[in-house]
Amino acid sequence: MADDNDKAPEVRMPSGRLSPKTGERPFDLWLHKQLHAMYDEIASEPLPDDLLKLIDNDAAVNGRQNGQAGDTADRSLTKKK
Repeated sequence: MADDNDKAPEVRMPSGRLSPKTGERPFDLWLHKQLHAMYDEIASEPLPDDLLKLIDNDAAVNGRQNGQAGDTADRSLTKKK
């Protein structure tokens, strides 16, 4: 069974575009490109404060149930200041 080390690395073409990895199908490349074009902007938006509060509250409750100190979630990864 082949692992990730057996795959050919991506190589920059003179045009600046990446050449496809060996074994990638054209449809997979097209789908990847289209999904990124549609959703990258949305995925980079910060989470709403209400959702962050829910996550923090759940983390605190689960921390108490598991005998931990009840640390809250790290917001630096999800919220822009």
